[in-house]
Amino acid sequence: MVEKEDLRLEIPSYAYIALARRGMEKISLDQCFLNECDNQDSNLLEPFKKEIQEDEKKITKKIYIKCKKCNRNFILKLETLKYVAKSTKSEKEEPLSMGIVYALDEDGKNLGHIGYF
Repeated sequence: MVEKEDLRLEIPSYAYIALARRGMEKISLDQCFLNECDNQDSNLLEPFKKEIQEDEKKITKKIYIKCKKCNRNFILKLETLKYVAKSTKSEKEEPLSMGIVYALDEDGKNLGHIGYF
């Protein structure tokens, strides 16, 4: 069984939201993303389960989290696209990857794209 603290370490601290031509804004992932919940206290969030799927194009990691403020569960879906672009520095370097994070409700319904990690 995976320890809950180990699951917390698998979640990036922040995601970045694109602001069109004005750059990126940093948003904390230590909050509840469910409607009608304003919890931003990481002590009230308890990751309890992880699922991983991998194919040749991406790695999808789902972290299930219990919010102790609203007493509901949600899922952070972290997708890492493996090959976004070739390195411009060297042919030998690994291709560039990109991470995308989504919030899902406990039934797996997509609540929206949060940002990039």
